[in-house]
Amino acid sequence: MYFKLSNIAKREQMEGLFEVSFKHPHLYKPEVVINGLTESNLPIITAMEPHLISFAIWGLLPKDYNDDWSIFQNTCNTLNIEESRLDSELWFTSAFEKRRCLILVTGFFTSYLRNGEVYPYYIGLKSEEPFFLAGIYNVLEDGFITCALLVGEADAFVKRFQNVVDRMPIIIPRKRAKLWLDMETSLDKAKQLVSEPEKLDLRANPIAKEFFNRNISYDSMLEPYDYPNPPQDF
Repeated sequence: MYFKLSNIAKREQMEGLFEVSFKHPHLYKPEVVINGLTESNLPIITAMEPHLISFAIWGLLPKDYNDDWSIFQNTCNTLNIEESRLDSELWFTSAFEKRRCLILVTGFFTSYLRNGEVYPYYIGLKSEEPFFLAGIYNVLEDGFITCALLVGEADAFVKRFQNVVDRMPIIIPRKRAKLWLDMETSLDKAKQLVSEPEKLDLRANPIAKEFFNRNISYDSMLEPYDYPNPPQDF
């Protein structure tokens, strides 16, 4: 569903904008495409350290898991978790109750099927600033953090640029960030934040189909691509 994200923000920009500091600043580097299928790290802010930006392996693992990441992800892909499944009794619901996080990105990607071809789109804020996506996390026995992206129903804007799936990452506005991280926030309120997300001022543009090649990433990949027959008005 959503296996790729983007974060091209500079470290100083995120620290200043969100009034936090990187726990390990030397580990951060901007990435045009973050591919979750290759065991990637994401910058996150956790409930246990709300004033720090930590790094988490993308793909939630159970707290007591000690086998290879790839084995679990091939068995139960947890790059994305549907917000509607947070009411289940499955193992990851305790993370929603006790370990919520904010995933820092500058954009995500969608796909639009038209006349037998699929076109990729890049979606971010009109301001081009980094923003938060809703996530949950676990801390493994060896201290590594793993996380999952929460997804919900696509809004009207995203549906203009996506018709292959009807889901989208759940955005947490900056003014709601503390409420999302606070473990004193009631579960009903936390569920409301992800089931009824606020709309932000987003923009979208088509990008080159080289995006679909998992081994290709270059600085201008996010730039608008001029297709002969535009796949969708934007």
